Amino acid sequence: MIIYLIAITVFMVQCFIMFYIYITQQKRFKQNMQHPFEPQQDLNQFFYFMLLPCLNEGKVIKNSLSYLNNLQGRKHIIVIDDDSDDDTITQAQSVDGPISIVQRKLPNARTGKGDALNSAIPTIQKIIKEQNLDPKYCIIGVLDADGVLSANSIVKLNQSFRDEETDAVQLRIKMKSPGKILQTFQDIEFFVINHLIQLVRTHLKAVALCGNGQFFRASTVLNKLGDQPWGNALLEDYELTLRMELNGLTIRYVDEAYVEQEALKKVKKLVRQRARWSQGGFNCWKYLKHVSKSKTVSLGQKIDAYFFFIQPVLNILADFSIIFLTINFILRYVQNPEFIFIVFIIMTVLSFFFGTVFTIIYQKELKLHDKYHLVIQKDDMINEKFKFRRGILSIGLLSYIYVIFFFSLIIACYHLLAGHTVWDKTQRN
Repeated sequence: MIIYLIAITVFMVQCFIMFYIYITQQKRFKQNMQHPFEPQQDLNQFFYFMLLPCLNEGKVIKNSLSYLNNLQGRKHIIVIDDDSDDDTITQAQSVDGPISIVQRKLPNARTGKGDALNSAIPTIQKIIKEQNLDPKYCIIGVLDADGVLSANSIVKLNQSFRDEETDAVQLRIKMKSPGKILQTFQDIEFFVINHLIQLVRTHLKAVALCGNGQFFRASTVLNKLGDQPWGNALLEDYELTLRMELNGLTIRYVDEAYVEQEALKKVKKLVRQRARWSQGGFNCWKYLKHVSKSKTVSLGQKIDAYFFFIQPVLNILADFSIIFLTINFILRYVQNPEFIFIVFIIMTVLSFFFGTVFTIIYQKELKLHDKYHLVIQKDDMINEKFKFRRGILSIGLLSYIYVIFFFSLIIACYHLLAGHTVWDKTQRN
């Protein structure tokens, strides 16, 4: 009971902090959104290396490359093929433009996303030398193979990197055309909940990199972290975040541009994906001692890291507490079904509160992006006008998704105990 109360208190405090910061940031956000495409300086000031790690991405890679080619600014796209056995390379080769393909072959392939990304660094260094580029003005970006950047991304990235103290930037993330309820949940989770978490982290100066839409300055990051900036954790993006913080690098969050990615359609794939992410989070525990003792990592960054480390453990214990308390409650009042039903209704209404607030914010954010013409494709805004049934289902899924994620945490723990360290990539829809 105590563990459950601690968990629910932490959750509620976290949500109210996010709501408060969201409200206080609205004026700033709307002002910045009014001129999303207005460049303050030359768009060619920076040279972008766009890394796309691929493992059987033939279905999506051509579309992503076409979008990247159409973006303004100087760039070179590097497709990292991790020994795909579909037509990924053929599809990539069919697109004209400044594109290189790095091919990895077994047994030196499929060893993790971090390894794949590190394999592109020699190509980047070669191009910098051949074209006599200044590493200070070279930006390395990571996109999923299905990732597409909003049209103002280069403008907003340039604005951030003109500040020489900015070493890395994380863009906002959104789901493509979220038609199914499960996809809508993922869209709300990334476009709203993760966005609010990043706003909180901005106040703590502890912005975290995500697997999609992360960018960093080649000079400072490669000088500090070497030619292999990514580690081997299954959550390579958060591991890179910790490594940057330990080396005193600054990460900023840009919410006025976004990258979209494909949402999963099946619960089984979602559980599998989140199990990998959870296990990757556990992999990062090896940095706990370094973070604690570091004089470079700020207090805000330490608080964020500690919360990241303890949250999955708290979630597992809370979930078991819920199961125990529910069974115990039913057995105790089994002779009084009317009371059980009334309590069930009250708990359901209470649990729907936060899901309702997140859904309202979600619709508001969609309308804002539509108003300021930041929509990549119209289908991305399919939930701008919720029908009653879809709205209720979305709120319900937001309120009870922990049931699904509970299984992900259990699988992650099992994989850790069994020594399962393979990067279990989720297949495309």
